[in-house]
Amino acid sequence: MELTMFEKILQLPLFQGLTTNEISEVLSHIRLDFVNYQAGDEFVIQGDACKGLIYIINGEIASEYRDSQGRFTFSEKLPQTGVIEPYNMFGMFQKYSRSYIFTTDGCTLTIEKPMVLKYLMSNNIIKINLLNIVCNRYQQTQRLLCDYPEDTVKNKIVKFLLSYSSIPKGGKEVHIKMTDMAKIIHETRLNVSKALNIMQKEGLIILQRNMLTIKNIKDLY
Repeated sequence: MELTMFEKILQLPLFQGLTTNEISEVLSHIRLDFVNYQAGDEFVIQGDACKGLIYIINGEIASEYRDSQGRFTFSEKLPQTGVIEPYNMFGMFQKYSRSYIFTTDGCTLTIEKPMVLKYLMSNNIIKINLLNIVCNRYQQTQRLLCDYPEDTVKNKIVKFLLSYSSIPKGGKEVHIKMTDMAKIIHETRLNVSKALNIMQKEGLIILQRNMLTIKNIKDLY
C-alpha cells in the first residue's frame, strides 16, 4: 500500500525517535516546500549555495561531480530516500559539491536553513540525528581513504574512485581519458591501461572510449 506524504516524512532519518505528536508539533512551525520533477530534471547544480535541507521523497536520483579542471566527470546512482549534502549547510564552504538529477519522476521536500536553525535544531533528538548524519559521512570517508592502501596501480585507481563517491557501493560512471587518470594517480598511462584491462577481464568494470563504468564499487575493494 502506498504511503501518505506524512508517513513518508515520519520515515526520514531526521525525525527518527520522535513520536507522531512530537513530529506534528515541529512541523506545525515550519514551512515544507514540496516540488515535483520529471525524469531528467536537474534540481541542484554543483556550486549552488546550500540554503537548507533537501529530502528526496519520491523517485530515483543520480549525482554528477564535474572536475574544476575539466579532466573528468563522476556520476553515480543514489539511494531513493535521502538528504542532499546536509554537511554543506554549515562550515567554510556552504555550497553543493556536485549536481543532482532525477532519473525518474520524483518529488523533493525542502526545509529552509532559517527554519532548520530556529525550530529543528531546538529539538535535541533532531539535533542528534543531524549530527549523526554528518558524523557518519565524515567517519565513513575518513576510514575508507585513510585505511585503503596504495600499494598497487589497481588500488590507486580504486582510491581515486572512492574519493569521489558519495556512497561506497553501487554503480559509478566516470568520463575520463587514461592519460588524465594516470596524471591524477601519478602513474604511467601504460600501467593504468594494464590495470583497467585486468579489472575488465575480472568482470569488475566496463571500458569504453574515455569512459569507465563500475558495476558495484564495493566489489573493487
